[in-house]
Amino acid sequence: MSAQRFRGDHSPEGKANEPHIEARKPAKIKLRKKPGGFALTLMFLAPFPLLLNGFSQISSASPVGAATSFGIYALFVLAAWTLREGLQAEAAYNERKIARPPMFPRKLIAAGLSGTAVFLAAWFGWGQNMFTGIGFGVLAAAAHIVAFGFDPMKRKGLPGFNEYETDRVARAVDKAEALMAEIEAAATGINIRSVERKLSSLLDSVREMLRTVEQDPRDLTRARKYMGVYLSSARDATIKFAELNQRNPNSGKQAEFVALIADLETSFNGERQLMLQDNQSDLDIEIEVLQERLQREGHVAKD
Repeated sequence: MSAQRFRGDHSPEGKANEPHIEARKPAKIKLRKKPGGFALTLMFLAPFPLLLNGFSQISSASPVGAATSFGIYALFVLAAWTLREGLQAEAAYNERKIARPPMFPRKLIAAGLSGTAVFLAAWFGWGQNMFTGIGFGVLAAAAHIVAFGFDPMKRKGLPGFNEYETDRVARAVDKAEALMAEIEAAATGINIRSVERKLSSLLDSVREMLRTVEQDPRDLTRARKYMGVYLSSARDATIKFAELNQRNPNSGKQAEFVALIADLETSFNGERQLMLQDNQSDLDIEIEVLQERLQREGHVAKD
């Protein structure tokens, strides 16, 4: 049984009322929400009085008090920064169908840092004894865990695929997303809206391919070239264009770079459509085999 082509009524070869299978449309380009929200912002702002207290201690000629305030403030900020990294890692984990848990439990480490900071603040800053300070620290760490939860601890995979296959996909997707992060970082220095939009569109297409591979790890073999070689080339080209644009904004290379990105996007979209067609063909074959088996066993009447 041949696979049906992915086309619609308004495609170049489509006909009105013709049965068709709709390919998934690429996701709309949108800014990702930063995880944490107001609570994370508050984690950065809450210890600010310690910074002011440190400067006041300097003016009152108390270097030990100033060092203590600055040190506890730095510990609170480190905890907030670690929490932010943990929330970002958790968001990336939740977006993916196949994923390994983060290597370091950043949210748990942030809870420990927050508890330590509160303990030191209570002991040295509030004049409490050491045991009372430990109690405050434990309460702060527990409240942190209640508010933000634990880090993901379990490996995510797909039923029907063994651990080796899912782990191989997870590693490949990790590398691809690292390359995408480098492209996004380089794009921030371009400051040309049309170019940034084109890069965002390319990365959106790449993400769609990654999700397709995660849904069927068998697609990794044919997608590896795109997720590795082509994406690395896009990264290198973006970095070089960003550097050139900073030195000479009127170099005339913008059109050439945009054309390259457009070609890459077309290649990613085309390859992803082929993956979807192959997956549909595989499904058709499996259904046909199942129907023949049911007919042999007498569960389905023969045509």
